[in-house]
Amino acid sequence: MSVAQLAQLAPNLDVVGLFAAMKIKTDSVNVGQPDYFKTLSTLLASQPIDVWKTKFKYDYMARNAGFLSKAFVDASFNFNKIFNGQKKQSERWKKLINGIDGNLGDLLGQLYVEKYFTPEAKKRMDELVNNLQKVFASRIEKLDWMSAETKTKATEKLNIFLKKIGYTTKWKNFDDVTITKNDYLGNARSARTHGYNEMIGKIGQPVDKTEWGMTPPTVNAYYNPTFNEIVFPAGILQFPFFDANADDAINYGAIGAVIGHEMTHGFDDQGRQYDAAGNMKDWWTKADAAQFKTKADKVAAMYSGFTLLDNQHVNGNLTLGENLADIGGLAIAYDAFKLTAQGKEATKKIDGFTPDQRFFLSFAQVWRIKDRDENMRVRIKTDPHSPEMFRVNGPVYSMEAFYKAFNVPATAKMYIAPANRLGVW
Repeated sequence: MSVAQLAQLAPNLDVVGLFAAMKIKTDSVNVGQPDYFKTLSTLLASQPIDVWKTKFKYDYMARNAGFLSKAFVDASFNFNKIFNGQKKQSERWKKLINGIDGNLGDLLGQLYVEKYFTPEAKKRMDELVNNLQKVFASRIEKLDWMSAETKTKATEKLNIFLKKIGYTTKWKNFDDVTITKNDYLGNARSARTHGYNEMIGKIGQPVDKTEWGMTPPTVNAYYNPTFNEIVFPAGILQFPFFDANADDAINYGAIGAVIGHEMTHGFDDQGRQYDAAGNMKDWWTKADAAQFKTKADKVAAMYSGFTLLDNQHVNGNLTLGENLADIGGLAIAYDAFKLTAQGKEATKKIDGFTPDQRFFLSFAQVWRIKDRDENMRVRIKTDPHSPEMFRVNGPVYSMEAFYKAFNVPATAKMYIAPANRLGVW
């Protein structure tokens, strides 16, 4: 909407004055939650000014507690442990590394990739990504529920993925950040000012598709629908997710499933709403969209049947996109693995395990985690990812290859008959 429309929606907010103070020069804005600003405007008029002053003081101290004295640090920890169940505070070195990564990520990233992500590892990852991309295209072509028209557009979107692996090609400059040995809060504020100015400086400028949303040491990956990109920082390209010297079963079962997961996000319940150019556009036929929804609803229902902590149900609708990506990602990774020399050799064992068994064990291994009950209770209500045990079990329930690899009989407690197995991609 226009800035004038937002000002009309929230008359007590003084949008024009606020934007001027924030150095924002624009005539239009994207307002994700209009009702929030409407309600905020009402509250600004109805609540005493002293209440707002108290709120802002609290917000500022809470946000900066980690940069202040021990009393603030301890108070913040004691409050948050109610929700995460953490028994003791992290070591100071961990906090500082996280602080550096969050505020000066590209500087730390340059040191990280120099030491931990070799050109050989980059080459191996490029091969893995390209192999999974080819397999995904083949799977799309073989779908029995999708029309030729939609398949063509899906394949087009898949083939022009922007692939970012390891680290950025344009390191950011932090020359305007002041770091003083005895001013931790001041250092953080200087870094935030840099980040704010960088963000504001983008207004009215062309979109930079080379920019990364994660720092190189981050143990994570993502798909961005508006860029139609898949991104794998160097931090996740370490064992147990990836090892340039490991065999194919290990790598395809672990990072291969992650690659397939991010690719599938381009076609999950949310990603499918964007076209190859990253525009929100309906490129599906009505019949294909209906078929997709029918299949996706069954996946949501299955995950909603999973329980944790005795009576806490997974929210199958909240986690649907991630579940679809987990299921599709593992299936794509397995097909790609079967094209390798090791994947074609069914009987040669390492450490007593066949190639297929090692593939699935590697997949399960990356999701090994310890989590506290308090934190899991919050996560199961708010996290779009299913708890880790279901991120492993959910996908393999529907894979015949898993049943064969471990000789799972039809009498097994968790066995699902072929007719009831789920899959979209």
